[in-house]
Order: sequence, then C-alpha cells, then structure tokens
Amino acid sequence: MTAPLRFAAGSLMIGILALAVKAAAWQVSGSAALYSDALESLVNVFAALMVIFALQTAAKPADFEHPYGHAKAELLSAVAEGGLIVFAAVLILETAVKTIMAPHLPASPWLGLALNASGGVINALWALVLSRSGATKRFPALAADQAHLVADAITTVGIIAGLTLAVLARLPILDPLIAIAIAIQIAVIGGRTIMRSLSLLLDRAPPPDIVARIRSLVGTHAVGAIEAHDMRMRQAGRSSFLEFHLVVPGAMSVAESHTICDRIEAALKDEMPGVIITIHVEPDHKAKHQGILVV
Repeated sequence: MTAPLRFAAGSLMIGILALAVKAAAWQVSGSAALYSDALESLVNVFAALMVIFALQTAAKPADFEHPYGHAKAELLSAVAEGGLIVFAAVLILETAVKTIMAPHLPASPWLGLALNASGGVINALWALVLSRSGATKRFPALAADQAHLVADAITTVGIIAGLTLAVLARLPILDPLIAIAIAIQIAVIGGRTIMRSLSLLLDRAPPPDIVARIRSLVGTHAVGAIEAHDMRMRQAGRSSFLEFHLVVPGAMSVAESHTICDRIEAALKDEMPGVIITIHVEPDHKAKHQGILVV
C-alpha cells in the first residue's frame, strides 16, 4: 500500500472512531448541536472512502482511453466531498429548525460534551498528522480531507462553548441556534471545496509565483535559442502539464535544438518532479518577439 493510501485508510479509521464517539454524545444528550457534529463526522467517513477510491484511480497509469492519466479522479472526489458537506448542512438545518419549535436543554449535557470533545481531539490530532506528512501538498483529495477535519475540530470547540453557556444560563434556544450556525459554516466550507476543485478541473493555471519561476528557468536554460512563447500550464490533480513554443535559429540542426530542449526539461523536472513537458520547436522566422526572450 502506498503512503497516500495509508493516510487515506488512516482517515477512514479515525473517521469511524470519531463518528462513534460523537454519535454517542448525541444519543446521551439529544442535543441538536451535537447531532450536527455527529452528522459532519458521518460525512468524514464517506469522504475518506471517496479519497481511497480517488487515490487508487488516480494512481492508474495512462491508457488508450485516458492518455493523460487518471489524476483528475482526486478532483472529482473533492467535488463529491464538498457536495456531501453541503448536504449535511441541509440536514442539520432541518433538525435545528424543528428543535426551535420545541427547544429543550440537552439531557446529560456534561457527558455529551465530554464525549464530543474527545471526538474533536481525535480529528484535530489526525489533521495535524496529515498536515505534517506533506501529503496534502501533493494530493488534492487528502488536502480536502485535512481541511474538512480542521473545520470539524473548530466546529467542536464552538459547540462545546455554546452548549456550556446554554446549560449554565438555562437557555435551551441556544442549542438549535448553534446548530444553525454550524450548518451555515460547513455549507460555506463545502461550497468553497466544490468551487476550488471545479476550478482545477477546468485546468486552472498555477499561482503567479510558480509561473514566474518556470519562465525564469526556461529563460536561463534555453541558451542558444531565441525566445519561448505561447506558454501554457495546467494542473490535473497531482500532475502538471507544461507546453510552449521554442524559437531557434533557422540554421540550427535538429540535434542541437533537441539538446536545448533536454536541458530545459531537466531543469524544470528538477524543481517540479513529474511535470509533463511538450516543447514545439520553431525556426527564427516564427518569432513573435514576446514571451520569454533568451539572453
């Protein structure tokens, strides 16, 4: 099993454990707010299952029907996870509205809060493990999972504070109001997850600092060429694709121009392992006198 899959399997086990604890917290208390937190943990379990599927699919090599590989499976998983989060927000909102019609203080509130707090600690610790592993920087599906766990832990803190106030002040209306606030918060998180993943599915360009670094590397290592123009780059999950036109002197041999291309590719892949580069070589009369001018 690869390292990313081990992390995904770990997320599944952690999700099941946190769900069991938070479901118990809801059962002993009957709190709408604790129900919302348990429901969000259920989403974590389904999300972990989707991450495992996405990583297994994305790891498949390119084939005849998918010549660019299967890396976008991770992005599809992240979109689906965002959809699940939004759906959970709707269910939480429905329960909160019903509770507002007949508000009541949670039964056994301190036991429920203690159980819920332990579930939040479990999620927070695993989110920290994912963050420190560095896997979230290379695998969008794991990044979405880690972001959701962080949001879950923050939500738990808010729930504990709000319900403690509700019990101490004997204000039962606070319970469903907290649930509504949670529903709004996770709906926003789910929406952002969907929009960010859809943007990558639509071949969003990398951040400006990365583009600037690529242009600098091409300009530095294209000695012997005249210019590079029409540069385009896109991300597809963990894969990056870069293409541009390289203008060389018309009298230059194919072997000499190929040597320049090899030098550029080596420099780029040294900083961006796994990047797939396509360079179209053109003679000098194709120069546009723009883009990257080689000194």
